[in-house]
Amino acid sequence: MTARTLITVPMKPLGLSKTRLSGALHPAARTRLAHLLFTRTLAFLRPIAEAESCDLSVVTSSDAIRATARGAGFAVISEGHEASLNGAAACAAQAASEAGYGRLCLIPADLAAPDAKDVRAFLKSDAPVTICPSLDRGTNALLLDLPSAFAFRFGPRSALRHFEEASARGLTPRLMPLESLSFDIDTTAHLARAARIDPAFEVFA
Repeated sequence: MTARTLITVPMKPLGLSKTRLSGALHPAARTRLAHLLFTRTLAFLRPIAEAESCDLSVVTSSDAIRATARGAGFAVISEGHEASLNGAAACAAQAASEAGYGRLCLIPADLAAPDAKDVRAFLKSDAPVTICPSLDRGTNALLLDLPSAFAFRFGPRSALRHFEEASARGLTPRLMPLESLSFDIDTTAHLARAARIDPAFEVFA
C-alpha cells in the first residue's frame, strides 16, 4: 500500500513574516506581501495534491492564518504558540505521524514562482529524506518518511545540515535541486527578481 503523504505549509503570523525585508518595506506592506504569498501557495498546491492523492495542511500559531487555511480547504495543525520554523516542522511531523501518514512534505509559503511539474517530481522521490536547496543553500522543500526521529535544522545553509542530519541517522538522503523551488523571497534582491518574473510583486519592489 502506498504511504499517504501530507503536504504541510508552515506559516507564521502575518505580522511576524518577512522581517528580513523590514529595511525596504513598512510593516503593512510586509503583511500584504506575506498574505499574497501565502494565499498563492494554497491555491497553487490544491490541484497538485489532488493529482498526487496527497492531503493538505497548514501548521501555524495564528488565528487569522487558521481561518484562511480552513477557508481554502486545508486542515490546520495548531502550534499553540509562536514557535520557530523547526518547532513548526516538528509539530507537523508529530501530528502527521499520529494521523497515520507515511510521509510529510514541507513546502514554504514564500516561493516566488513554483512550477507544478517540479513539485510533482519532488513528491515522487522515493528517498527517506529528500531536500530541495534554495539558491543560498537553505531548504525550500523537504520530504521525509514517517515516523522519524529526524531533527529539523532550518536556518542558514540548512540544506547541508538536513543532509548531514539524515546521514547521521542512516537515512540515505537525496539532494534534489529544482529551479522553480530554489527561489524564495527573503531579501530585497529576491523581491526585485520576483517583480521581474511576476507583475503581482511589482508593487512591493
